[in-house]
Amino acid sequence: MDTCSGMFGRDLKLHRAFWMRRPAERPLLGCNLGFYVRERYPATMSNIADGAVSPDDICVDLFLDDCERLYESHRELDDDYPFVASPFIYVPWMEAIMGCPVHASPSSLWAEPCVSDWSSWHWQRPTLDNPWAEKLLELMRALVEHTSGRYPVSATMMRGPADILAAMRGAPLLPLDLLDSPDTAAEAAALCAEVWVEVGKAQLELAPASDQGYMDGDRGFRIWSPEKMVWLQEDAMSLLSPELYKEFFLPIDRRIASEFSAVAFHLHGSALWAIEDLAAAPEIDVIELNFEAANADVEGAFAGCKTIQSSKPLVMWRLYDDGFWPWLDRVLAEFPPQGLSIQVTVNDLEVGKSVKAGYLKRIERLEQVKGRG
Repeated sequence: MDTCSGMFGRDLKLHRAFWMRRPAERPLLGCNLGFYVRERYPATMSNIADGAVSPDDICVDLFLDDCERLYESHRELDDDYPFVASPFIYVPWMEAIMGCPVHASPSSLWAEPCVSDWSSWHWQRPTLDNPWAEKLLELMRALVEHTSGRYPVSATMMRGPADILAAMRGAPLLPLDLLDSPDTAAEAAALCAEVWVEVGKAQLELAPASDQGYMDGDRGFRIWSPEKMVWLQEDAMSLLSPELYKEFFLPIDRRIASEFSAVAFHLHGSALWAIEDLAAAPEIDVIELNFEAANADVEGAFAGCKTIQSSKPLVMWRLYDDGFWPWLDRVLAEFPPQGLSIQVTVNDLEVGKSVKAGYLKRIERLEQVKGRG
């Protein structure tokens, strides 16, 4: 039974073609409104002071107000993706569940280390009655009830075991732990993975069923999938050598992914060396690659995207800036549309509308050129 009828409000033909990497008229386009936490969730953040944050500081009603405002703005934008709500993705949920204190600033929330020495750590496995897990699932239930099928609800961002360990110990200590105490680090990573899977499945159990498939992911991670999806990432792989990632975290990431029906992987340009291994992993369905204009290996990123697209659906994401239009022209010139989604984060609705209009003009121009050819 479809309990989310009408939530997408758009033709899913392009989305199904994307998932199957079938020929398509054009790439998908998604414009995300706002990047920093106070841009997207000002009401929620009005109740969160700078400094230490507790689960009680996250007001459900204020969060729902922010989601409603984002939903209305995305409805007005009307690109290829509806607004997707997930439980406050700016919170480092898994790090908090594993014991890290959470702190806030005007632009972000982050986790502070909680393990000074593995020999003195309690090694107690968190359960779903952990206060942070309870708040996460409370937000998930509230979203499902509040939206009443008007827009999709998906699992939140949970990062990955390497990210969690880097937060628990402090980023500089993660590679040292892997070298100096490999058995202990591997045991801790396995524990993080177990909890990750449990928390992910608990959220998906609350997500409404749909015979239209599912829109998953928040911000620039929105994609359609035929099954309920989770997003996996390991931003901390930028701290590791390829050998350390392949030995300690690639097997565990694949093990996590094998527990879910649909999995997307978020990747930064600082770890282009991981693309071939991730693209070859059958447990991972989609890969998203960020384009960071400030320090990007542009040619390496384009080559990596082509490697991904040759075997899996590809999401290309970037922030909107002066370099967006030349970048987009190159993407449209060099990449076939099948299995391609272009996602851009903009500051406000008017910029989003101009991006959509400029994109469609370029598609029309390309179609005219093809017609003349």
